[in-house]
Amino acid sequence: MNKSSIQDIHAHVLMWLEEAAHMIRDSFAEHLMIETKSNRKDLVTNIDKNVQDFFTRKITEYYPTHQILGEESTEQFIDRNREHVWIIDPIDGTANFVKQQDHFCILISYYENDIGKLGYIYDVMNDDVYYAIENVGVFLNDRKLPAPPAISLHEGLVSVDVRNWCGKPCLERLAMEAFDLRYFGCGGIDSIHVITGKFAAFATSIAGPWDKAAQLIFAKELGLCVSKFDGSDVNYLEGGDWVISNKAAYEDLLAIVKRF
Repeated sequence: MNKSSIQDIHAHVLMWLEEAAHMIRDSFAEHLMIETKSNRKDLVTNIDKNVQDFFTRKITEYYPTHQILGEESTEQFIDRNREHVWIIDPIDGTANFVKQQDHFCILISYYENDIGKLGYIYDVMNDDVYYAIENVGVFLNDRKLPAPPAISLHEGLVSVDVRNWCGKPCLERLAMEAFDLRYFGCGGIDSIHVITGKFAAFATSIAGPWDKAAQLIFAKELGLCVSKFDGSDVNYLEGGDWVISNKAAYEDLLAIVKRF
């Protein structure tokens, strides 16, 4: 697709995000239907499903040949012809959405032939849209963001998914080596803090494609490091462990998480 068509897709996504945000905020006055998935802390609500259905309808209406992979409809299969692929997490941080009505976001990414073209992290409660456009840059509400400063692990705040790190020796070592540890319980929000330079890095041992596909595009535009814990490349269509980090902290962080 040419540049103008990417801009057309971008304009559509911004409009869809605004509509989805209204749906989510309006839901606070409603009774949520909450289900569990893998365990009692892994939640999904009727709003997650409604928002994903909304994006699916919009994409199918405007781009009927495009493929869609969403967290709440993982039965959808991405075939070998990956000319146009969308990956969606309708509410990243569902537990926060349920328990706090804060610190959750919408994650959307668009890929062409396995190349990330557009990525979005929408902090719903702050009404902040972070987006990345290939070869154009990263923006917050249309204000272009600079690459984050290089922060060493020793001086930086690092976010890790502490739920799955309890009892791991690497967590104790990371707590000693980093300036301090943080965790929002929402990978998109944690990633925003790396993108804006508030955190040196974010690492999680469990993530689906929808948890990181957008951030990979941000990282490329900002010169951030992304990899699996063993240093190998991250595939946007696969789940598993991954880190996003500024260059100054990356090698020291990887030396620790490799032992997870």
